[in-house]
Amino acid sequence: MRWAGSIPAFSTIQILKFMELGHFKITGHSTKRNWAVYIFVATPKNEKELKKVYVGKVGDNREGCNPVISRVGNHFSHNAIHSQIRNNLGETENYDYDYHYCQFDKYETKESLWKVGREKTNELERELNRIVQKKINKNTSELINPYGGNHISKAEKKRRSELITEQEKTMLEKLCAKAL
Repeated sequence: MRWAGSIPAFSTIQILKFMELGHFKITGHSTKRNWAVYIFVATPKNEKELKKVYVGKVGDNREGCNPVISRVGNHFSHNAIHSQIRNNLGETENYDYDYHYCQFDKYETKESLWKVGREKTNELERELNRIVQKKINKNTSELINPYGGNHISKAEKKRRSELITEQEKTMLEKLCAKAL
């Protein structure tokens, strides 16, 4: 390799090794700032491996709620706190991805409304995780973040179950059917 001043001179072949064109479409719907739950499916390019399934939500246990498209990007971050997909898969380029989500409510910044939304969304995520655990084909897929809920009192389970409606549970079932 020759150096031209402080910039290395590359051959055309070397440059092309680093250049790739790509494209993906982002819908406007995915940019809304709404409470949402999602199922992320990572399909390995090696067909002998299991699909990896992750259940999550937008709007975490701290103030703030980003659009679902923002959460997708976080999953591939090199910041281990946010990148559950990268943390579990390692070489993310060896998979293709499907992201299925359901938005439930508009995110509210008023603290009393925000706390209710957060609590409800947390329960929607837990319920979606339970549904995925029941419906997943373990011969072809693996849920990488199964919810246990083993240390929750009966009273707390009952209280949480009252946070979501039958209509919302039906939507979670539909989301799961579409994703799996």
